[in-house]
Amino acid sequence: MVGTNKLSSESQEYIDCRKSLKPSDYKSYRDDLLLRRHENTCTWILDDQRYRTWNEKDGQAILWISGGPGFGKSVLSSFLTQEITRGKTNQLYLNYFFCDDKDERLRTAHAILVNLLTQLLEQIPDVIMHFLAESEYTTTKEKTAWNYGMLWRVFERIMNDTHCGKIYILIDALDECEEESCTKLLKQLKRLLSD
Repeated sequence: MVGTNKLSSESQEYIDCRKSLKPSDYKSYRDDLLLRRHENTCTWILDDQRYRTWNEKDGQAILWISGGPGFGKSVLSSFLTQEITRGKTNQLYLNYFFCDDKDERLRTAHAILVNLLTQLLEQIPDVIMHFLAESEYTTTKEKTAWNYGMLWRVFERIMNDTHCGKIYILIDALDECEEESCTKLLKQLKRLLSD
């Protein structure tokens, strides 16, 4: 449970865990998309009733944005990474991932979870406890090769931890994710959100 056993983001456990995840450069990828945005674009979504209803909801909810290739969904998603938590004072955390079928490091459910968990660890250092709960991690430390099952269990524990505040997850271009791993992730997310 977050908040019951404080570990600093400077502790060796935190540093080892962060190193062991080996995320992609998700911030630069998002920033490149933000540069493609033209002034006064994307703001329409802030007035869209479906977005507003989703963003104001207290519980878990999914906002699914779909459209054809080249319609600007990824640019819109990058815009939303800046807007979702703007002006909110509660304990809110936004985590995002942009799939890309042209880069093998950005097209699997494993990559999605690694990057989301890295962001959660950076934003809420206390979630280290959920990583340390993995017996395979505790025996091998920074040499851990996080498999999908381990990552999912950590993600699920964090998402179910009421002390973590409100967590937003934004995943762009799921259609560019490998089909088998994407299907598995979507089924697990659906189950997690329905519990």
